[in-house]
Amino acid sequence: MARPTVAKDVTNFCKCTCGQNSTVIELTRFALSHLPHASKPIDVDTLMPNVCMNCTRLLCGIAEPQLCDGAAVDEEIVPLCFQRDSLQDEIIVVGFLMLVAGLLVWTAVRGRVMPVVNRTLEQNGYRALE
Repeated sequence: MARPTVAKDVTNFCKCTCGQNSTVIELTRFALSHLPHASKPIDVDTLMPNVCMNCTRLLCGIAEPQLCDGAAVDEEIVPLCFQRDSLQDEIIVVGFLMLVAGLLVWTAVRGRVMPVVNRTLEQNGYRALE
């Protein structure tokens, strides 16, 4: 069964770390073809379909050639692929904010609503437990 597509795609990033130095590279075709410090152009046509497979030491070395400057001799580049702005994260945050807003509204109107509800219940023969 095919998964439905979402209008907003997840953005993948590659964090390259060498010693105390680090940089983050956006893993999109446009961003990879316009890297400001790249030692040579990256051929975006040769990128892997799985975006995180492109987050390699080689990519880090090409994108930021000065990354290991000032690092110890035995330090090596450590690439880490991560995602940001996923739909699931947005749903959780928006749901939480709606819940908090609903609770605040209920707190604000509860003093006015409950007497009306209790009066209506008593008129219909229901009595609040005491």
